[in-house]
Amino acid sequence: MIPLKFKTFITSLCLLLLSFPVIRSYGQSLKEIESNRVSLPNGWNLTPVGKMLPVGDLPLNIAVSRSGKMLAVTNNGQSDQSIHLIDSESLVLLDSVIIAKSWLGLTFSADEKSLYASGGNDNWIIRYAIKEKKLIPQDTLIFGKRWPNPISIAGIAVDDQKQILYAVTKENNSLYIFMI
Repeated sequence: MIPLKFKTFITSLCLLLLSFPVIRSYGQSLKEIESNRVSLPNGWNLTPVGKMLPVGDLPLNIAVSRSGKMLAVTNNGQSDQSIHLIDSESLVLLDSVIIAKSWLGLTFSADEKSLYASGGNDNWIIRYAIKEKKLIPQDTLIFGKRWPNPISIAGIAVDDQKQILYAVTKENNSLYIFMI
């Protein structure tokens, strides 16, 4: 008589072995992984797996549209700061706009017709219309005078039904409520 624990173990092992070809079919070869190796200044190496799409030297935040069809990514590094609009299924860059300053705050409207992006220490949020898969600056929501006035919008959330935008800040640790 075979103990139940042993039967469970054998069943689990068989299922694992049967699933191995499926798992392997989604993997990358060593050559593919090595071709994307990145050397860091500290001597370490990164070998990312999966598909990659360059988005700048410091991608800080990503927002996913409600339908999941679009992604928006902020680039907040030393090069030109920018916002990228990406098709999430094909990983194709749909549009890229340069922004004077950006920071963490980034969100889509529920109807996916607008994208809100923090202007960082400029103390504003830029609303972009999304038309024909392009980002078009629509208006600017100003929260106060620019730096050195300590505001700096960090997080953004939109309640489309109530037409309210909520923003939190990193410099004066406040919650702002904006009628849109």
